[in-house]
Amino acid sequence: MEYIRVTFDRNDIRDVIASGNVIGQTETELAVQPNYYVISLSGSGYTPPYWYGVVSGTTVGHPLTITFTSV
Repeated sequence: MEYIRVTFDRNDIRDVIASGNVIGQTETELAVQPNYYVISLSGSGYTPPYWYGVVSGTTVGHPLTITFTSV
């Protein structure tokens, strides 16, 4: 199991979408299988439009952090 943490505006919690599937919400540690992912958020008004890459080598408490910002 691998772990990611997707950050955005703490006052605007969004769904995290991994390769087309909602897997949880921003600002939480999320468990995923090791794999290549395209990560985006629900709604609009953020940048980058998506993050893509391989998620591997993470542990509980040391997730891969993926950051989106408001535009």
